[in-house]
Amino acid sequence: MSGYAMNYLALVARDLEGVCRFLGNSLGLQRRDVTLAGRRIPFFGIGKSAVAIFETDDPYLEAPVFPGIHHMALAAADPLETALQHGLPVTAEDEGPDGKCYVTINPDATVGIRTRFIEPLDIPSADGPAYKIDHLGIATNDNNTTVQIFTNNLGCPIESTQTDVEIRNVTESFISDKYGAVYHSRQPEILGGLRDVFITIGDCELELLMDYDPHLTPKEQLGEEEGNTKGDQSAIAKFVARRGPGLAHVAFATRDIDTILPKLADDGWRMIDLAGRPGGRGSLIGFVHPSNFGGGLLIHFVEPQVDGGWAAKKFG
Repeated sequence: MSGYAMNYLALVARDLEGVCRFLGNSLGLQRRDVTLAGRRIPFFGIGKSAVAIFETDDPYLEAPVFPGIHHMALAAADPLETALQHGLPVTAEDEGPDGKCYVTINPDATVGIRTRFIEPLDIPSADGPAYKIDHLGIATNDNNTTVQIFTNNLGCPIESTQTDVEIRNVTESFISDKYGAVYHSRQPEILGGLRDVFITIGDCELELLMDYDPHLTPKEQLGEEEGNTKGDQSAIAKFVARRGPGLAHVAFATRDIDTILPKLADDGWRMIDLAGRPGGRGSLIGFVHPSNFGGGLLIHFVEPQVDGGWAAKKFG
């Protein structure tokens, strides 16, 4: 957002200590426990922002509360004035972590993306294998409306757009003992896909994710595979069907994805990917399995594009 930065991201976990071990021990992020209404909440600095970990019954979180990403908090010197300036309806104003004033925006005004403005929190960070929040994945059934809200109203620039499609190519063969063989390629069939829009917010992006073809039936949208485009589409379709549009996953930037993924597996974490695969904007990506944290919290890693993008890395 023009003039704004991500101050922190609020994660909700059934296994709070497990997430803390993952962020602190495996990723080496610096922890600072922040006071909130007499409680101590673990915050982990990463890049220019932070990740806060909450239990599912924490009173700081407005209902409904699910394991996963609850809200993003944007730094603002005067949170209430900032919300009013943009015509955003406020549902709560109170003291939050470290006594900082915050306001909660009605999620209907941000297409289900739970957003707060907060006086800036100071959470120190240290350089490590994950060095910043690369992006937040947002499941939506209407990219256009979401783009209008965040670009026109809040001044977020569009970084790029992308279409991800999984295609099946079918070849028929006709083999005769007298007339030889002929092979015929049929029209490629689209199995599934996503339409992506990346919107810049501070030093990271919001990645809007919508079904490639929203007119598909729920049965056609859903699949069970992991680690491919059809599986990614399935995850977005399931998220929207169960929870409605909103914050679906967090991606951390890393400089060497093919080192960090097997290291996490060696640390005992269940992984969807053990090596980087093509992702958005010429990057390589790899996912951690959400079952590690009691379910619901989806984390993945991104090695941003180097010179030449996908082809220069390993797909040329």
